[in-house]
Amino acid sequence: MGKLLSIIILFLIVISARAYAINMGTVVKNDFSKINVDESAKFKVLFWNVENEPYQIKIDIREVPKDWIVIVYPELFSLNSSVGNENIKLPYEDGYTKATSVDVIVKPANYTKPGKYNIILTAKSLTPQNGISISQERMFTLTVEVENPLYFEEKNEQKASAPKPQQSQNQIQGNFLITNSSNQFYAIIIFITLVISFLIYRYL
Repeated sequence: MGKLLSIIILFLIVISARAYAINMGTVVKNDFSKINVDESAKFKVLFWNVENEPYQIKIDIREVPKDWIVIVYPELFSLNSSVGNENIKLPYEDGYTKATSVDVIVKPANYTKPGKYNIILTAKSLTPQNGISISQERMFTLTVEVENPLYFEEKNEQKASAPKPQQSQNQIQGNFLITNSSNQFYAIIIFITLVISFLIYRYL
């Protein structure tokens, strides 16, 4: 009897409490951008709520390359079915639905190597203080492909300005001896040629 009474009391508490079911719709309008290293990539994410109960959304930056700048606007906002700066058409809705757009601006570091980089964001619904609530979280991966022609130019300049390895003293002496021997050999050949020419001219 005691267990049955406890179950009934718990059931009454549950049904008397207000339940908040979070319905967070999201879509990334563009998740890829190709830019030069001195440019900024721009992304846009849409959020909507088809329920009448508003709730807040918090955007957090989970992963970003070192020294990159990431600006999210707005980072915190209220999601309401009747509030939004864009209209979208959902397949299960008769009319248009209000959506709130979030802009993400990404600026790479100047020394970034050419290649593709990922920025990971999370959007989490903030649950009400009272009642039973269900929170949702979404993860977004944005990809930036960076082109940096100055990176290769700097590498080539560094190679060109690097000091050349000096020859050892033995190598220098060996090269000097080889050069002197070659000069002596040619001098002897020329001398012999002159002597033979003189003899031919003299006695023939």
